[in-house]
Amino acid sequence: MRDAILASGCAVGLGLLLASPVSAQSRTGVEMGRNEFISHCATCHGIEGRGDGPMRPFLARPPSNLTTLALRNGGVYPRLAVSEIIDGRGIEGAGPHGTRDMPIWGQVYRDESQQQLRGTPFPPEWSVRGRIMALVEYLETLQQKKGDAS
Repeated sequence: MRDAILASGCAVGLGLLLASPVSAQSRTGVEMGRNEFISHCATCHGIEGRGDGPMRPFLARPPSNLTTLALRNGGVYPRLAVSEIIDGRGIEGAGPHGTRDMPIWGQVYRDESQQQLRGTPFPPEWSVRGRIMALVEYLETLQQKKGDAS
């Protein structure tokens, strides 16, 4: 049963990696991303992604308001940049934040996946990519439209 669940998760992850912007077919991905966000991101970024999580007072720099990523990028949601920032493994030095204040989720997910997928034919990176892309898709659903109240 566990192997079937992991296989299903990996297949969904691969599908998300190849998926177009948020659509009905990736609804499961958005739901997975929401769960991932609540589990790993909301503590700092807040439940609605506005940078107002309970850890905010304890951080050297306030977390980003993730609902304004598209607005800050000329109205276009920067999927690739968001994916790279979440992953963090390819960012040298300070990165786009000035410092690397948030965890390197790509490595965290890889470490978890290596344990979970041990003994299966699935490469851990499939799970890593799937989790990151689910988060990217979920964050896209949080984007404010021009003229929205902040």
